Amino acid sequence: MEEDKKTTVSIIPDIITPASNALQANVPETMKQADGALSSIVGLFNNVVLYPVKKANITFKYKLEAFEDDLKQKMKSVPKENIQPPSTMIAGPTLEALRYAYDEKELREMYENLLASAMDNRKSPKAHPAFVDAIKQMSPLDAEVLNKLVDLRQVKCATITFNIKGTTQIYSNGMPNYFVEELYGLADPFLLSASLENLNRLALIEITNYGLNGVDYQPLLKHKYVKEREELFKKAVEKDFELKLAERAVQITNYGEQFAEVCLGK
Repeated sequence: MEEDKKTTVSIIPDIITPASNALQANVPETMKQADGALSSIVGLFNNVVLYPVKKANITFKYKLEAFEDDLKQKMKSVPKENIQPPSTMIAGPTLEALRYAYDEKELREMYENLLASAMDNRKSPKAHPAFVDAIKQMSPLDAEVLNKLVDLRQVKCATITFNIKGTTQIYSNGMPNYFVEELYGLADPFLLSASLENLNRLALIEITNYGLNGVDYQPLLKHKYVKEREELFKKAVEKDFELKLAERAVQITNYGEQFAEVCLGK
């Protein structure tokens, strides 16, 4: 019996504090078969991630069933011989983070994709532990913007300013720092600009200081939103101004491509 204990591999990382010792004892500790791997993760989700809502039995049951269904669906196409226990460096932080993001569909989807990739030995080398922290620092809008940008691969971006004529001054908040026409309509352009800045900070995208070769940026100055902002400022300020445009581009980094493959299923 003592010998068996030595060969048992725990899937609960030290950084996760179970709700109680009793709950920890109930979490399966070995994952040698395909079904065992999945049930162990679901058990961990049951006993650790959703513990705060256990008292609300209906909510807990629904979330557990939804998580199990989602994970089974994602693993459905994976041959049993390719299913493996996920690295604790991925499983532990992912399940812990899910505790706070489960109700946000876009974020939950990324965590579940990351977990499913870590359980597939064909994809697990690309499942970087840093992806957990990246998702933790993203909003649902960030996820939506990144999803769109991955499809576009590379897109023109502009910094448009309202320059006061005859001076070197500009009106602040005339336009968001970064304006991408293809993202218009997803949210307020100022929120979109902040999202781009965050994704750039996370190194998932790069906002360049130069434009795309052979691309005409001038039509952006006639965009509906730009004209609306221009008219608004004409009524609100005393000094005349002119619009200036700095050409830029947004492109996905190699790190971002890997993230998209693992966490977005792209």
